[in-house]
Amino acid sequence: MNPLWIPASNYWNPFGPITFADGTVNPNRLPGLSNVPAEGTDVKLVRYRFNDVGEQVVDVDNWQSRILGGLRGEWRGFDWESAILYSEAEATDTSNAINLTALQASLALSTPDAYNPFSGGCVDDTSGGDCTPSSQTAIDAISTDLTRVSKTTLALWDFKVSRPDLFTLPGGPVGVALGVEARKETQRDDRDEDLDGTNVFVDMISGETSISNIAAVSSNPDTYGEREVYSAYVEFAVPVVSPEMNVPLVRSLDFQIAGRYEHYSDFGDVAKPKIAMAWDIIDGVRVRGSYSQGFRAPNLEQTNAAQYARLSTNNDYIRCEADLRLGRIDNFNECSQPASASLLVSGNPELEPEESTNQSIGLVFQPWFIPEQFGRFTFTIDRWKIEQEKIVGLLGAQSNVVLDYLNILQGTTNDNVNRAPVTADDIAFFEGSGITPVGQITSIEDQFINLLPQTVEGLDIGMQWRLRGTPWGDFRASLNAAHLMEFNRSAGPLVESLFEAREQGLINENTPLPISETLLARNGRPEWRVSGSFTWSQGPWQVGAFTQYISSVTETGFLSSEGDAWTVDSQLTGNLYGQYEFEDGYGFASGTTVRVGARNITDEQPPLSSEGYLGSLYRPYGRYWYVNVSKTF
Repeated sequence: MNPLWIPASNYWNPFGPITFADGTVNPNRLPGLSNVPAEGTDVKLVRYRFNDVGEQVVDVDNWQSRILGGLRGEWRGFDWESAILYSEAEATDTSNAINLTALQASLALSTPDAYNPFSGGCVDDTSGGDCTPSSQTAIDAISTDLTRVSKTTLALWDFKVSRPDLFTLPGGPVGVALGVEARKETQRDDRDEDLDGTNVFVDMISGETSISNIAAVSSNPDTYGEREVYSAYVEFAVPVVSPEMNVPLVRSLDFQIAGRYEHYSDFGDVAKPKIAMAWDIIDGVRVRGSYSQGFRAPNLEQTNAAQYARLSTNNDYIRCEADLRLGRIDNFNECSQPASASLLVSGNPELEPEESTNQSIGLVFQPWFIPEQFGRFTFTIDRWKIEQEKIVGLLGAQSNVVLDYLNILQGTTNDNVNRAPVTADDIAFFEGSGITPVGQITSIEDQFINLLPQTVEGLDIGMQWRLRGTPWGDFRASLNAAHLMEFNRSAGPLVESLFEAREQGLINENTPLPISETLLARNGRPEWRVSGSFTWSQGPWQVGAFTQYISSVTETGFLSSEGDAWTVDSQLTGNLYGQYEFEDGYGFASGTTVRVGARNITDEQPPLSSEGYLGSLYRPYGRYWYVNVSKTF
């Protein structure tokens, strides 16, 4: 939560006054506090969870409206169509929260109705809850409703024409499709007055201010953005060779040639091409390939210049260094100096669109020579490569804090890391370490930027088999494997300098850093993903099975005492279902399908990671059964 001071007058303050202002004796002051004045002392509350308030409930009320009208027709062999669209979407999120101003006012009370932050949790059940909650009066006094209203709109007009036979080549007629489009997008985010700077929290003890007046919720300004986009595209389907031409080793050869142009009112023009080929060498053997360039425009939040805050928690590594030097910890990994600070993220109106180059080449093999009684097989293999540039992202809180750690050891600081003034406690903390004392981290500044290039390369392998019309029913099976062969991203000069500093011993060898160059098999990027399915059906009955394998990855931000990354194990899961469809003749039940199944049938748990599990790869669901009933009228 946001740090704030508990006044000495708080009824439950164990360091409070001997007697309250009305002359009553303080029953909660600890005995023997010779170093605490008779009038008591204020206590700073840095980290706290409001377990006695109960669960946080979020109510979401949303609505969408959409109006679409269009025309289509034919003119001199061209099919055309045009449409106008307008849509709006609005969502209102309401949740219970703690108002900081009301909280500190309650904490200042010298009666039992004051909020009690000293009660702690449950001794017998430390996993949650509060066995000695504050009074309902105190809880009601600090509670408030937090509201956020988000609205987006889209207005669009387009016009498209197509013709399958613009002109004819020896391989067949050339098809064409082209179109133009104009659209306007808007986005509005109206934050609660306790977050957008309307109601600012001013600490009655220290005088410090916080834009956020809500506990454990970062400030966020109201934002608005809009853009206009005009685009045009053209696409040709070009048959170069047809089977009737009897060209040796070229049963058929077809090309797709396309291009798209877009003009954005906020960052300019983009034009990208695409070409794809399908070459049938013989019946059942196809070589396919494609080359295209793509782009993704930054969203309105990323280009909007307003600054917003997110709560970020990282170890303050300069304090970890002090703990290590003074022998308070034996290893850098044992450090527990979390700095809960606001990550101040700024939009960047100078952002450029993300750009990519995509290439693929593959083979499709359908062995028609295999007798039909053994089923039909299709084998595919595709090699692909994606090169991305100007990826929109952030440097990140962790990198900024590590840079600050390095700079402090070298006698400077990182301007993006803001710290409170040095206090007597800070001086005592660093005394004897040889490190110049610094204050607590209060905020970290960051801005969306276009990052350095990234290259991803992989291999997709597939097999499909189908057998129909046997006395034992119909069978289908598939096996697909995705092999990630390369995933490289240039970390940039700043992060590379941090790696060099770690290798040179300028910062501790176990200082966590983001991935430097190779991302393959690290964090959420496994080398292998393999899935398989099998389905049997006969009449109204059907049985299906599915399995998935994900290979292991390492966590680069979680290191052993030897500096080795933690390995998140691989996982193999399976699903199974059976279903029955009531056919005609069952009255009202006709057309009803009943499916009973189990997901994760072997009850596999997600492999352990530093965050519990990697949400990008795994789901925290054990085995569970389900029943699905559907009816077709």
